[in-house]
Amino acid sequence: MATHSAAASDIGLVRQSNQDSGFAGRFLMVVADGMGGHAGGDVASHVVIRQMLDLDRPFDSPEKARKVLRDELLKINALLIGAVVERPELAGLGTTVSALLRVGDKAVIAHIGDSRVYRMREGKLEQVTEDHTYVQRLVDSGRLTEEEALVHPRRSVLLRVLGDVDARPEIDTMILPIAPGDRWMLCSDGLCGVVRPDEMRGALLANADANAAAEALVSASMQLGAPDNVTVVVMDDREEPAVESVRLVGAAAKPISVSATTPAPKGRRRPTRSLPVATSEIPIVPAGESESNPDSRADTSGRDRFGAILNRWFGDKGNTPS
Repeated sequence: MATHSAAASDIGLVRQSNQDSGFAGRFLMVVADGMGGHAGGDVASHVVIRQMLDLDRPFDSPEKARKVLRDELLKINALLIGAVVERPELAGLGTTVSALLRVGDKAVIAHIGDSRVYRMREGKLEQVTEDHTYVQRLVDSGRLTEEEALVHPRRSVLLRVLGDVDARPEIDTMILPIAPGDRWMLCSDGLCGVVRPDEMRGALLANADANAAAEALVSASMQLGAPDNVTVVVMDDREEPAVESVRLVGAAAKPISVSATTPAPKGRRRPTRSLPVATSEIPIVPAGESESNPDSRADTSGRDRFGAILNRWFGDKGNTPS
């Protein structure tokens, strides 16, 4: 079986910039929904994706992959906290992360926040991650129904994120089986907070191609008003060979310069004006390169890469995105 994956992202109809980032690779799929305003949310979700790109490779075992995923997210959390120390204008930045790493016939998942991972098997769509939100806690305790949660005024209040909040946040991880014909979908709350599960299922069933399915889901959110950024990654398990390409979408696709005078409002509220969404194709790295030669990309990893990312964002302050 081969992995077929695709990603799509849009600013939506209300927000000023796209704080979401997504990645669809050969083994790794990630969605990150940034917060902290224009000077923070874009940076946070961008950093998550760019720091995780080296994980798009084969792993010896699901258990090893789970440990690497968790450790990588904790390292990214420390980098985000350090960024706030160095650049106070980023105070309050953070991001959700939902990541899936395919290892043979297993899906290794790491999750924090309210982005989600779904699995569709034999026509049934199942949410496999749990939201780390105030409203979900009310649902779990029986104080709120699922229907009430959809319209609750505090449904976007997060209890767990990566970023300027907790030095060592709790990250959910799990290992789930992949069966032939499974379709996996990762999304930001710009999709699942607007489009109902039966509508998501319909879009996934109606579009056999992963790219068409991702685009259809983004379109479904747009048709319902798209009050937030929306990002979707779809992964299929198929017999035919996969197309050798990977895709970055949203804030991860294109660095954006941030003005030194731009305020960094805390929370998940963002300004309200639409701008174009950026997407990009990135080159393939031969499978196993990092495993066989762990030093092959050492000069672009860890803090060195993170520093380069910040320099790209802030090195030309005051310019607008190209």
